[in-house]
Amino acid sequence: MEGDRYEEGWNQGKVAERKEERSGQGEVGREKWDRGSRGSPLLLFANRRDVRLVDAEGVRGESAIVVSDLEDAAAVDFLYSEGLIFWTDVSEEAIKQTHWNQSSNSLKEALGTGQTVVVSGLDSPDGLACDWLGRKLYWTDSETNRIEVANLDGTSRKVLFWMDLDQPRAIALNPAQRKVIVVVDIYWPNGLTIDLVEQKLYWADAKLSFIHRANLDGSARETVVEGTLTHPFALTLSEETLYWTDWQTRSIHACNKHSGDKTREILNGIYSPMDIQSRLPAVTLTEAVVISACSLQSSPSTAVPAPQESS
Repeated sequence: MEGDRYEEGWNQGKVAERKEERSGQGEVGREKWDRGSRGSPLLLFANRRDVRLVDAEGVRGESAIVVSDLEDAAAVDFLYSEGLIFWTDVSEEAIKQTHWNQSSNSLKEALGTGQTVVVSGLDSPDGLACDWLGRKLYWTDSETNRIEVANLDGTSRKVLFWMDLDQPRAIALNPAQRKVIVVVDIYWPNGLTIDLVEQKLYWADAKLSFIHRANLDGSARETVVEGTLTHPFALTLSEETLYWTDWQTRSIHACNKHSGDKTREILNGIYSPMDIQSRLPAVTLTEAVVISACSLQSSPSTAVPAPQESS
């Protein structure tokens, strides 16, 4: 199961050389990242021991640390309007937040200030999504096999789904009821993102080494990237570009979201790349939950990609 690969990837990450320290990552200096005129997205990603930002069209090999000295940051999301960044820490069994100074044009000056525990008492919070309209946090827990929700300050916590789930991981938000979307040719769908403009679901399968997309009802399925991936982990979208993290190459990659061409490497030598989000939300819609799981028993009321059972 993917859980075994999760531990394997973590163990590899712990002994990996810290190439980014030698290549200058985290030391962006006073360079102005003119995000407005250039229009390039900032990518926010979890890196186990820290949370970082990288300009998708910026200087190759440079990223900035937003929050450092973390134990095991896995999933990440943000509330752009208030400059809040949230992340899950699997070792500390909690969801935390920091404030990001987004008014600065320098990434070095836009580092997070302080850490606050929002939700505690979790087991293995692998997935996280922030509802910027409803002001809610949704998360998955692969140990308790539950999907939960709470206010942004952690209050009014509630279990949403707990039946027919097995190691739920990635989570994305979209206005829909819970139902089965994908049931064939799927194994470890641990990366998940939604194109709210075109109403498309994208997922990365680390076992089968592809990125596919389909309509939100599972129809019109097609391949985006296949044959060149090693261990894709998390996905995010920004306009016409799809971005993903890869455990084996310890890097972030990008391609055209329709055809899969124009593939390029954004950043390499990362300690242990996990979840990734694009800085700017594409659209603001009322959201509901779509999740990916390591295994799922079909149910008339389910709304998740269901992988094949392992043989």
